[in-house]
Amino acid sequence: MRALSVRQPWAELIILGHKTIEVRSRRTNIRERVHLYAGKNRIEADEEARIAAEFGIDVDGLPRGKLVGTVEIVGCRPLDVDDSLAACFKIDQADGFFAWLLLRPERAQNLQAPKKHPQPVFFNPF
Repeated sequence: MRALSVRQPWAELIILGHKTIEVRSRRTNIRERVHLYAGKNRIEADEEARIAAEFGIDVDGLPRGKLVGTVEIVGCRPLDVDDSLAACFKIDQADGFFAWLLLRPERAQNLQAPKKHPQPVFFNPF
């Protein structure tokens, strides 16, 4: 099974079922369950603070550099500004971006570090 790289706290919001759209600049034809890899890099501090306050998440305590669960990619379509709620952030500009539709997230029982080097989008973790 391939893995999708997502930075925290986005990965946690996916696992919790709040974030059902992953916004990317490229479309995907993948329609399958994938590992969710929480990248080591952080997002902007202002955005982390907003997410911590809005969703009650301890962003400093989230696992990073680990496979945190799985999620199904069930579709892909052009992004719309009305996708803000499902993407968990305000979308001002949708042109040129795609909404990867995510369903049925499952948290990993045991967090694992991938054996292969993570890539920015998809990679084979083992």
